[in-house]
Amino acid sequence: MAAGHKPLSDLLDEVALKILMIEPGDLSIVGELLDLLEKLLPGQAAADTPMVIQRMAVAFKGVLEKLIMGELADSAENYELLGQCVIEMQESARKGGQPGEKVVGQFCENLKKIGFSLDPSALLGPADAAPARVRDKAENEPMVEEESLVASPPAQAPAAASQEALPDFLQDTDLLAGFIEEAFEHLESIEVNVLELEQSPDDQDIINNIFRPFHTIKGVSGFLNLKTINRLAHATENLLDDVRNGKRPMDSAVIDIVLTVGDALKSMVENIKDVLQNGPANYKDADISGYLANITQLQEGGSGAPSVEPVSAPVSDLLPEVSEIEEDEEAEPFVSEEAEAVAPARPIVARVAQGAVSPRVASAPANSATRPAADSAQKKIGASIKVDVEKLDALVNAVGELVIMQSLVRQNKLVSRIADAKLTKDFSQLTRITSELQRTAMSMRMVPIKQTFDKMIRLVRDLSKKSGKKVDLIMEGAETEIDRNMVESIYDPLVHMMRNSVDHGISPPADREKCGKQETGSVFLRAYQKGGSMMIEIEDDGEGLNTQKIRKKAIERGLVSESDNLSDFELNNLIFLPGFSTADKITDVSGRGVGMDVVKKAVEKLRGKVEVQSHSGKGSLFVIRLPLTLAIIDGIIVRVGSERYIIPTIAIQESMRPDRSNYSTVHGRGENLLVRGELVPIIRLYEIFGVESTNTDPCEAIVVVVENEGRRRALMVDELLGKEEVVIKNLGGLDVPGVAGGTILGDGRVGLILDLAGVIANKVD
Repeated sequence: MAAGHKPLSDLLDEVALKILMIEPGDLSIVGELLDLLEKLLPGQAAADTPMVIQRMAVAFKGVLEKLIMGELADSAENYELLGQCVIEMQESARKGGQPGEKVVGQFCENLKKIGFSLDPSALLGPADAAPARVRDKAENEPMVEEESLVASPPAQAPAAASQEALPDFLQDTDLLAGFIEEAFEHLESIEVNVLELEQSPDDQDIINNIFRPFHTIKGVSGFLNLKTINRLAHATENLLDDVRNGKRPMDSAVIDIVLTVGDALKSMVENIKDVLQNGPANYKDADISGYLANITQLQEGGSGAPSVEPVSAPVSDLLPEVSEIEEDEEAEPFVSEEAEAVAPARPIVARVAQGAVSPRVASAPANSATRPAADSAQKKIGASIKVDVEKLDALVNAVGELVIMQSLVRQNKLVSRIADAKLTKDFSQLTRITSELQRTAMSMRMVPIKQTFDKMIRLVRDLSKKSGKKVDLIMEGAETEIDRNMVESIYDPLVHMMRNSVDHGISPPADREKCGKQETGSVFLRAYQKGGSMMIEIEDDGEGLNTQKIRKKAIERGLVSESDNLSDFELNNLIFLPGFSTADKITDVSGRGVGMDVVKKAVEKLRGKVEVQSHSGKGSLFVIRLPLTLAIIDGIIVRVGSERYIIPTIAIQESMRPDRSNYSTVHGRGENLLVRGELVPIIRLYEIFGVESTNTDPCEAIVVVVENEGRRRALMVDELLGKEEVVIKNLGGLDVPGVAGGTILGDGRVGLILDLAGVIANKVD
């Protein structure tokens, strides 16, 4: 694999996860998909990327571009078919670029159903063959060569402005970077407060909390000559000012337009960030005329939820020219509004009644939901500074090196021979200081998961509005801290699981009443620490999983046999297998065949695990277990021959020296060990990693029983050396099957940290 490229399997997993995230009508994620596919195209893919994958990526990209241009239907069915195409690409990758005619034929058949015809022979041809030729069946266009698909830039809506039309906002990049960071914070606070306002539409404090961020964004964007952002923020501020002054009520129409404007502003700020990072050529001149027309309509007395489709009327006809900063107003500084208070510790309830949602503290009056807690919390807020992320990571790495070096010095044989009480005391003090420094450095990486949880309020609101369901979202433990590097990675899996809970778990009000339940369903989102792990739970009181249906589907696919006596828990967790779905129909929200396996892979990349518990008719509980930090792992050090390996403690069930009466071999199934009444396959680690072992007889060695993905295995090792918290180091871009990373042990030797999923898969292969 070329340096700087992600492993092919990781890229395809990301593509699959993005497919799950797409909703018809939302083309922003389609753009992210295009960015991922660019890394698989001829000339840009890693050198070891099979040519068939590169050609599939060209066709896949062509379909996405036609979806963006409106030449193909933007429907849930088409995205489901694209999800199936990703599965075929993953299968092709697993077979080393030799997928066979069946896999390639299925890929082309899925594209044909979408309306994009492709000859399978073009994908299976030799590497130096003529470029694949594809054509759009729906339009019956002439054939288009592959090079044109690769060279054509992703379609953009609206189109990027020319270089000459680029606004003059890049003169002070430091100010611009500060604006971007603070704008995101303001827009998030707007969304949270707007959703809270739906519960208390007359709460003047909440209205002011929404007004002030718009005012700040308007003022600073004007100062920086960001005219489009300035115009849209100014128009929305005027609408909110009418609400503050009693000229019009804060109804659902105003709430909807404020939310959509917030989304538009967030998209524009993202684009400015892209320009700052990648150059002016990435600038897109957004069309805000549709938003401005809707705001004007509301100000003139219009009612009802407005459409936010852009209209063709020029911006200048809809809104008078405004100065960058009005004389009586000053651009507010880049600081968070004092109204953005720390969330209360009690559970937060987001009430969703066919789209109406607002967070409030459980059992508290709606109008005073967060005020007392916020006021008391603000008094405890101390001074703070912002530190560049790279500097923080460098500090954490340096502290990790310090911990390793201290251990090396202390275990040095020459030092350990010195019988000096003063030296021993000094070493103990050094250890305490180093440990405290390490804890402090690691705590600097931790951020509350509240930011991610708050986004779920909007998600559930939109889903319930689309499906006509009534849902209570109860959030607990939003202040629980998580490694900042996990925050973005856990967001996509969390969104998919929340969608499943609302779409598949919660039934419509009429159906719930027939079952004797309240018409309003409940979805619980919890976070808490348990031992050295971060736990996230998503629970609903819906219909639960249909275990018998899962069993039937698993038998049909050959995953289990009729004679297998699996528990309900084991059957329910089969939903995490690739492509497994029991959905009777595909919706805009879920049921796309890519399956929950992508969610599971995303969690496992964070060294976590996910499982489901369900009771038919009562609901389901999804549990995600994550390590508190990605920089340190708690593990058992084992010796295999002359090498050292670290097995994550979270996966270990027990260790033992096997009794010969419990050891057996089964023809075609390998070696097994009877552990507590269950046959567990034995994996000889020295065979996996090609090292010379001290023991080749399992009954003379030590076995460590581990569990991963519901599968138990007995790892055969020579010796257990002890338990230790180790600092994880990456392998410099190397992708070693069965290895998650490395560390430097106290004796100066390098130990490899095992990736149990890879070890088990390696053995299966």
